[in-house]
Amino acid sequence: MTSQLDDFLAARSSLTKKQIERLLLQISLKTGGTEGVEPEKGSVISGVSAGAYYRVLSQARSNVDQALYTMLLCCRIGVIDMNDLRRLLDLICKVPSEVAEGDVDQLKSLVDALAKRIVML
Repeated sequence: MTSQLDDFLAARSSLTKKQIERLLLQISLKTGGTEGVEPEKGSVISGVSAGAYYRVLSQARSNVDQALYTMLLCCRIGVIDMNDLRRLLDLICKVPSEVAEGDVDQLKSLVDALAKRIVML
């Protein structure tokens, strides 16, 4: 991961480390102009076979899809307050990739508090 905040969020997500790595690599491949390039049969992507790479990538995509649908359902049935969720998403999106050491702990505490607050149970 790229920062302490990213590591903090990753540890609390449903994605495995390998799934996160594959998602990041796939994004890198797409933004690097190699979108749509399929590896040859038996080739290796980032140290693993193409089949294993795409299997883990597919699992990661499935987990992300499930998380999104879970959030949508929770908003519809009133488990999550949409305004609080929006504030949390806005906060996370605005945090720069590099945060001062002392600020990271405060930010983690804030994220934890907001995450606990938005679940209305």
